[in-house]
Parts: sequence; structure tokens; C-alpha cells
Amino acid sequence: MISRREVLVGAGAVATSVILSGGAQAQGKWPSRAMTITIANAPGGDDDTLSRFLAETLTSELGQAVVIENRGGGSTTIGVTAASAAKPDGYNFLCLPTSGLVQTVLRDKLPYTLDSFTPIAGIGGYPLALIVSKKAGINTIDDLMAAIHSPEGVTFASAGVGTIAHLTGTAFIREAKGKGINVSYKNNPDGIQGIAGGFTQMMFVSAREGAILKDDENVKVLAVSSSTRTVNLPDVPTTAEIGYPQIDGRVWYGYLAPAGVPEEVVSRFSAAIAKGVQDPKFQERFSPLSFHTDLKTGDEFKAFLVSEQERFRKIIAENNIKLNN
Repeated sequence: MISRREVLVGAGAVATSVILSGGAQAQGKWPSRAMTITIANAPGGDDDTLSRFLAETLTSELGQAVVIENRGGGSTTIGVTAASAAKPDGYNFLCLPTSGLVQTVLRDKLPYTLDSFTPIAGIGGYPLALIVSKKAGINTIDDLMAAIHSPEGVTFASAGVGTIAHLTGTAFIREAKGKGINVSYKNNPDGIQGIAGGFTQMMFVSAREGAILKDDENVKVLAVSSSTRTVNLPDVPTTAEIGYPQIDGRVWYGYLAPAGVPEEVVSRFSAAIAKGVQDPKFQERFSPLSFHTDLKTGDEFKAFLVSEQERFRKIIAENNIKLNN
């Protein structure tokens, strides 16, 4: 069985400073001290792993240390709320995951909107992997369909209502014309533990997380949501191959700052992020994990976020997704 330690490998402490060591010196007045990137999830998730790696380039390019601060919970709303309330002084940033944007169209009473932030750069993301619990008796797609079409329906894990795991799981069950019950966990690692322990039957995770689980005795990776098979799970069929081409989602990540941040900050932070993502070391680390680079900055990134909001609004309406379901 996979251990929590394995899921969290490489995560480090909840708040980690990347120490400046001979990197570029700060230019002008900004930055003159350490910067903080808020991660709206627990340590060990994809946004955490990517940000810790990019923090090295940010430190080198901007000349100051970068602190990663994990503030998970509330389907990302705790961390995003904190980031929206931070001063727009160029020292506070947010790594926004897909699920964080979903909340802005799912919830009516959030203390922030997309306009509370200045979009800086989107970096791309991972296709999703459908994992099932062998310990709960699910080993094949036929087993899963039997559970989905049973009187009780299938139990599927997520890190909360409106997360990408919840939306994709709901859409998958709808396409299968069956029933399902969402079981919300505090974060993805806890949800994965629920699958491994047999407490829930299926879950959509990133392809990186899925690859970690491919040899686990209690978990089976049934499919990936990419158009072709992924490099880290070459023997796993796509969702199209198992009969569900409509399930083609992915999880993406981007960086924002509180609205009103100086343009110099946006420009330089964006350039540093772009350099980090394009660095061969980044590509060597994450491309084999099926990370798809899709760099967007400025107005292009903002337009992408607005279009994604509309896409999620449609999914939520079609599947009658509500916070009390």
C-alpha cells in the first residue's frame, strides 16, 4: 500500500525558503526582500511541487528568496482568500490551480473574484488519471461500470466540491449513465489514501500522481484523459480508448498577484516564470511526468481564465453541481 510519505515525497516543509546563492542581484527597488507564493493546497500536490522547483529560478532571476506557504482547505478557498487579501506590493503571489478558478463560478459568497487578482502567467499542466480501488474490489473498467450502475452507485473521492476531481468524476458518471456519491477529503493526498484503503472506489488525479500509484498493490490506474497515451503511463489506455472520449480534462496551474500590483512586478515576475518553465532542467524534471507546457502571459492568460470560467459554468449547470450535493 502506498504510504503518505510516498505521496508527499519531495514536498518539504509547509513553508520553505529557497536560499539565494550567487544568483542575479536585485534590480532597482523591487524586490528588496523575500517574496511569498501561496499554495492553496497541502504539501505534495502538483501546484506545490511545481512552485518549489520554479522558486529556484525566481530566486536566481529576481535576486531574493522565495517562500512557499501552503494554506490548503475549503477546496482551495482558504489559500485563495488569503492571497486576495494580501498587499499588492510585489511580495505576495498565488499559484492558482484549476480548482481554484472553479470556485469563482460555483460559490456565490466568496470574498474575492477573478478581478481581485492580476493574472501573471499560466504554465500548463497535466492530463488526469482515473484511479480505482483494488481493495474495494475494482480492478477493471467492467468492475467500475458495475459499481456505477449498482443501486447504491459508485463512491468517488475528491478534495472537495468543485475541484477538478469532483467535476471530472461527476461528468464521467453522467456519461456512463450511472450514479455516484462524492466523498470529499481535505486534499488530494488524503483522497488517494481513501482509495488505497478501500474507503472509496474511484478518483481522478493528475497523471503525475497516477504514475506514483501504478505499482501500488491496492490501486489500479484505469485510464488517462489525454488524446494519446502518456509517457509516464504508456500501458494505460486513454479515456477515449475505454469508451469515454468526452472525458478529456486536465489540471493546469498559473500565477497571479493581488489586483493593483505594479506593472514592473508583473513584467519581471512573468519573465522569470517563463524562463523557469522553459529551462531544460524544468523540462527534464516534469515532461517525463506528462507535464504539458502551455505558457500564457498577460492578456492572453487573462482571456484564458475568463474562457475557463465559462467552460466550468457550463459543466456545473449541466451536472447540477451544488455545494450541498
